[in-house]
Amino acid sequence: MIRFGNAQVSLERREAFLDGKPIVLGGRAFEVLATLIRAKGRVVGKDELFSQVWAGTVVEDNNLQVQISLLRKAFGDRGLIQTVPRRGYRLASEVALDLPARPLSNASLAFDLDTAEPAADCAAVPVLVVDDDPSVLNALGRLFRSHDIVHRLYASAEALLEAHADTPYACLLLDMNLPEASGLELQAMVRRLDLPWPIVFMTGHGTIPMTVQAMRAGAVEFLTKPFDETQLLTLLTALRARALTAGRAWRHTRQVREKYARLTQRERQVFALVVGGLSHKQIAKEIGTSEVTTKVHKKNIMNKMQSRSLVELVAMHNVLEARAEGQGAA
Repeated sequence: MIRFGNAQVSLERREAFLDGKPIVLGGRAFEVLATLIRAKGRVVGKDELFSQVWAGTVVEDNNLQVQISLLRKAFGDRGLIQTVPRRGYRLASEVALDLPARPLSNASLAFDLDTAEPAADCAAVPVLVVDDDPSVLNALGRLFRSHDIVHRLYASAEALLEAHADTPYACLLLDMNLPEASGLELQAMVRRLDLPWPIVFMTGHGTIPMTVQAMRAGAVEFLTKPFDETQLLTLLTALRARALTAGRAWRHTRQVREKYARLTQRERQVFALVVGGLSHKQIAKEIGTSEVTTKVHKKNIMNKMQSRSLVELVAMHNVLEARAEGQGAA
């Protein structure tokens, strides 16, 4: 999560908040904002903004001015985005990563929330532990420190959610019986937030229905306290490797979805027909236009999707289809 002033923005989730409350931004407005954020205070010229936000599309200057005006209004600050005459625009507020203010682990996290990419292999994947029993947290903290396992400890579901740990590269060791929001409720919340964290439940007195519910919702394992340390460490090795794979798949899906969001409605229609194997002539007849126009649409699609071949384009379409089916199943 990125913070500037009283605002927070997640580029990965394409979400924005002001004083903790969500802000509704259109796709173009968010792309303008994201481009200014990535510039880190640098003046961004109009040509650069047009190429980033309206790639392959001819638009008037007033389209950009409208999006800038919408952003200033949404954040309630006309000075947030500064107009630099004859040069472009810049984000006037200092941008910083919004990390938890008081991590309970001494081990530093080896990932960047802005790029959402771990520094190395699965050894950089943190284990997030949620348990309301201080003795359990202390014991696990000592165990993980002794084995150089990157970790963070939380005493409640609320503490984890307030930490804004929105990296896709993590695994969750979760107590079933928590004081307010239960482990099952937090599991459901993680799923709604679209975080691909593998989850292992811990409990001192689990029931069969509880276990079944957790496993059906996607839990990887169910451990009964007290558990063997060697068994736990072995499990976490596999869990962190799984988290790295899941995080990479999640990130790739997000990148494909962000590219797809740049397509116009007509380009999305052509996109579906192209990956369906139709020729330019067939597509032109289907949408009621000329072959030349169809070729222009296809070129724009290839550019916006950053695809070098039809095979890559089909693979991206499969990612989008799989995502849509997964959301429907949820």
